[in-house]
Amino acid sequence: MNGAIAAGFVCQESGMTEFANPEYKQESLRTYVERFRTVFDHCNDGILILDPARDQILSANPKVCRMLGYSRDELLDTPISHIHRDELPRLVSFVESVLRQGHGWTEELVCATKSGDKIAAEISASVIHAGEHHCVIALVRDISARKQIESSLREQGERLANVLDSTMDAIVTIDEERCITLFNHSAEHVFQYSAATVLGRSFDSFLCPISRQFLVEHLRTINQRGNRERHIWAPQGLCGCRANGEEFPIDLTVSCLEKHGQKIYTIVLRDLDDRRRTEERLMQLQREKIYLQQEIKTQYDGTEFIGVSTCVQAILHKVSKVAPTDSAVLLYGETGTGKELLATAIHNASTRRDKLLVKVNCAALPAGLIESELFGYEKGAFTGATARKKGRFELAHGGTLFLDEVGELSPEAQAKLLRVLQEKEFERLGGTATIRADVRVIAATNVDLPDAVKAGHFRSDLFYRLSVFPLTLPTLRERKPDIPILAQHFLAMFSKKINKPVSDFSSSSMARLIRYSWPGNVRELQNVVERAVILASGPLVVIDDAIGLRLGAAVPSNTPRTLAEAERVHILQVLEETDWIVEGDHGAATILDVHPSTLRSRMKKLGITKRLYP
Repeated sequence: MNGAIAAGFVCQESGMTEFANPEYKQESLRTYVERFRTVFDHCNDGILILDPARDQILSANPKVCRMLGYSRDELLDTPISHIHRDELPRLVSFVESVLRQGHGWTEELVCATKSGDKIAAEISASVIHAGEHHCVIALVRDISARKQIESSLREQGERLANVLDSTMDAIVTIDEERCITLFNHSAEHVFQYSAATVLGRSFDSFLCPISRQFLVEHLRTINQRGNRERHIWAPQGLCGCRANGEEFPIDLTVSCLEKHGQKIYTIVLRDLDDRRRTEERLMQLQREKIYLQQEIKTQYDGTEFIGVSTCVQAILHKVSKVAPTDSAVLLYGETGTGKELLATAIHNASTRRDKLLVKVNCAALPAGLIESELFGYEKGAFTGATARKKGRFELAHGGTLFLDEVGELSPEAQAKLLRVLQEKEFERLGGTATIRADVRVIAATNVDLPDAVKAGHFRSDLFYRLSVFPLTLPTLRERKPDIPILAQHFLAMFSKKINKPVSDFSSSSMARLIRYSWPGNVRELQNVVERAVILASGPLVVIDDAIGLRLGAAVPSNTPRTLAEAERVHILQVLEETDWIVEGDHGAATILDVHPSTLRSRMKKLGITKRLYP
């Protein structure tokens, strides 16, 4: 075909019957054009006469000129290949097919207008013979609007299919013979069949006999009601059948649509077992949430940090100042002094009180698990990670995270914790997505973190981030006025818990509690009282050697007879209460109201050494 071949159009001016090229003024062709002049000029479709071999447009009607935006003369001077410059391979194939078969049709060609716009064209072409010449006459229709509508309908269909597949209800459509024509993703899940295996099958086999009969009767009812009511809801009492033969309760909605004289029935079906299990699980989670909230309030309410001593009141005053802020708090204190209780008091007095207080004991977790507990992990992050798990930071979002024994964190966990405190973001273990975290951190330790920093065991930058507001909790031996109050509180608590009607301590028992040095602090006092309530045989609780208090270990039991002996016993008792700490705010020298060097001098004179009294 001499190379360049393209479909084109020649505009015929009103009343013109001649071809533009003088070579084609044969009488037979002139007669052919004259015969169809009226149709040619006034047809609603574009009409072309082409010479494919020479890539020329011979003639075209006014419709084509308007379609392409050319005048008649401009179009006659335009090669076919220029109008179809983006479709040459497809054009060549189409023209060859028309010349070979004598006719052809396509809607795959795109025409370029004079302004450069693209229009989709539907072309029906036939070969005409004029002497030795083979021309092509083509009817051209602009189908751009139709293509846009088809594309829009296709997109809407895809969106509808996505909606049908994403809905939680099983949706099945059946024809008048009750054969399945649509089976969405939820229906696959409910019945345990794939859609590919059920299309065309009767829906009857998916229902138990009673439900099958119900469906038949109600389809008949829908058809009898005509177009006014084509929707029926069947509540309970129906059963479906899964692939394994299991029957399960269902409810369903049936509606009817008539298309091209054929009825299509849409069935929306719900698995009542699945819904009941979901509802029960939600109710259980709600009960667990309420229980845990009540448990937290019962066990750790801020008002239970009990004490009237000066040191406790000073701590509570500081708590009232720092609680409303989002500042990090670092709690120091020996084991059993109530660090977790104080952290709860800070949270309950903060603006985050309605969110979770999440607690992590860093010492109770192996080093390899601390990071996954704090920051969570993705599925496959390590052996045994079969599903994604949220970390404590995610759970505490908007609330407070309490890190007990923070000094036990591994160097890697310390680095991640520092990043969270600095940038308020982190990644799950094995993940790449960055997660934002609005979390207030309260840390606690019973070790000397500054010493750990000097020894290289704890990051100095993390230490300074955590210790924005440090608080040191006093030991129980430093708050002896609180011992009777705490003992009575625990007595009432365990009397109710164990259901034993005890009302008070014997006078000697309370004195014994006050004299004891309490190395285990408040936790030890709580355990002693619980043990005493269990052993009590009357309304009064007795604290004696059977309870296990080692009162004789700290001070020699013989009664001092001289002033020096009395002084020696008193100093020994205070040293035992302070764990042999001489200097400092809570040291023995401060309690005895003497200078540390004076106390050391008296200890040397009286022969008091820790070696003698371990």
